[in-house]
Amino acid sequence: MNAGGSEPLRVLLTGAAGYLGSHVHRALLASGHDVVAIDALLATVHGPNSAIPEDVSRIDIRDQEALEPLLADIDVVCHLAAAVPLPQVRGAIEPVPAAPSNLAASQDVPHARRSSEDGQRGGDAAHGAGPCVRAPIGPDRGGPERPGAEGMRWAALYAAHNDVGTAVLLAAMEQAGVRRLVLGSSVAVYGEGRYRGVRCGPFYPGLRRRGDLDRGLFDHRAPRSGEVLTWEPMGEDAPLRPRSAYAASKVAQERYTLAWVANTGGNAAVLRYHHLYGEPVADGRTVLSAESGVVARFRAELAAGRPPQVFEDGGQVRDFTHVRDAAVATVAAVERQVPGFVPLNIASGRPLTLWEVASTMAKAVDGPTPVVTGQCRITDIRHVVAHPERARHALDFTARTPPAKGLADYAARGIGRR
Repeated sequence: MNAGGSEPLRVLLTGAAGYLGSHVHRALLASGHDVVAIDALLATVHGPNSAIPEDVSRIDIRDQEALEPLLADIDVVCHLAAAVPLPQVRGAIEPVPAAPSNLAASQDVPHARRSSEDGQRGGDAAHGAGPCVRAPIGPDRGGPERPGAEGMRWAALYAAHNDVGTAVLLAAMEQAGVRRLVLGSSVAVYGEGRYRGVRCGPFYPGLRRRGDLDRGLFDHRAPRSGEVLTWEPMGEDAPLRPRSAYAASKVAQERYTLAWVANTGGNAAVLRYHHLYGEPVADGRTVLSAESGVVARFRAELAAGRPPQVFEDGGQVRDFTHVRDAAVATVAAVERQVPGFVPLNIASGRPLTLWEVASTMAKAVDGPTPVVTGQCRITDIRHVVAHPERARHALDFTARTPPAKGLADYAARGIGRR
């Protein structure tokens, strides 16, 4: 009997050596489950020549022949493997998509090259953010960057691993008769959040107006009346409108999963993780994705003695969820079968503005006051906050780590204060 009170399950865990996957792996073992752990150990996620953990097998999920024997007697597949947006710094690895037809040679993306771009480009990792404008502070900020090829530059990499990998895995599951899946998805599938106007009611806006951004007006406005719209939490039935290649690949994973449920009668819990932060599992390995995202960027800036750079006006609202809480939710999804296809927001339920995040982290380490830069991109998302109620009912999950405390601890540990 495991910690959740149910019989131990035999679980195939993909992406087991990753940032979230490592936490989930240990949480599953601690709950008494039998885990078959696999990971392709992509160089773009783990760095070149990274060692595979002793309890993880190096397998690419695009290799159906390698998957099929692993699926024997599996009760549930927990699919977390994915190519993800990474922190971009001088000298960082820039991924080049590998051909799925040559898996033996492509697991580490051998033709990875070094980026020559200067500086850190961290935006919201969950949205696959690329470079932000280096606009000056003040009224001459220079306006937003026009969307271009940057946001799609790694589309083939995401498609090769996330889309194809999920399709191959689901086909192997169908053949093996495995009928339960927990899929790791992302808040990025929503794109922009849900808004409301006094006169227009609920509204899902598209891109902001370039003229508004040029003038430093960052909030969405109703297209006819021009009234400023206010954000509100959205449920899992909100439309999926990805803004990046990574987000589009996560939507594709969800669509393949929905088709698998329809064709097999299987059950799938689709976990839309909100912005994750927290330390990776301490096993001596490098996990590049653990340093991706705006929270990691703020910490890196503070560690270097620089004020955190907050884009736009700092009023952007997000939900930041500790990686250990996300692991708890994932184990709950493994242990509690849901009927059919059920997407679930995995979030803290306590949204913060980016200014609040940066200020909290700076105060925790007595660091410099954050600087609001006015930098922006026309494709950036203003607010995205979702209801966590469905996950509370379906999984009996409530995040335990208040973001204000968790973010302060994360900042302090990164600089050696605690």
